[in-house]
Amino acid sequence: MEINKIFIHGWSFSSKIWEEFKDIPESYFIDLPFHGNNREYADNNIIEKFSGQLCQMINSSNKETVLIGWSLGASVSVLTALKKPENLKKLILIGFSPKFMDKKLGHNPVFVKAFMMALKIDFQDTVYNFRKTAVGNPYKNIPLPEKEGSIKLLREFISLDLTERLEEIDIPVFLIHGKKDRIINYQASVFADEKIKNAQLILTQSHHAPFLEDKTLITNLL
Repeated sequence: MEINKIFIHGWSFSSKIWEEFKDIPESYFIDLPFHGNNREYADNNIIEKFSGQLCQMINSSNKETVLIGWSLGASVSVLTALKKPENLKKLILIGFSPKFMDKKLGHNPVFVKAFMMALKIDFQDTVYNFRKTAVGNPYKNIPLPEKEGSIKLLREFISLDLTERLEEIDIPVFLIHGKKDRIINYQASVFADEKIKNAQLILTQSHHAPFLEDKTLITNLL
């Protein structure tokens, strides 16, 4: 039986980051709000509304579904799973943080605040520098997200705290994290692995997006 695979990218990128995966049957590549082709979006409760739409999408399908979420997309995937959509059968979380504003479970709060200020001063260069820090490449072929909306989305992500809800997840979860990740401390996935009942942790010697270096990290789990 074919299984739907829904891919959700990380902040500042777009669904184009999944280019190497677009030959996989029954795969859908969703742009985050204010990213890629998803520019027109309500600018309050963004993450909650977006995860609700994903939940409806999963429930409206008669096929089992796997959510593949990277970074902010991983948090969206967790929020969707917490809504218990009937057809959601598995999560693959890459570079996941249950609490981004945390030195161990996400990123140093001092640097996060400085980054948010830098976005206001020079959005374009700050985004390109962020991409390069995250994955070693500014990916200038991927359009910049819409400034104001994407900053609001990022603020919501920064204030999100899922640490107390991970134990509610009752489907299989695969956590993939690079030990050289400069955006989210890999200890975040170690923590999540301890809290989620049916989790499996895969650590690599990679950056924030291990799937860009090794496609099989994901394809072997689908």
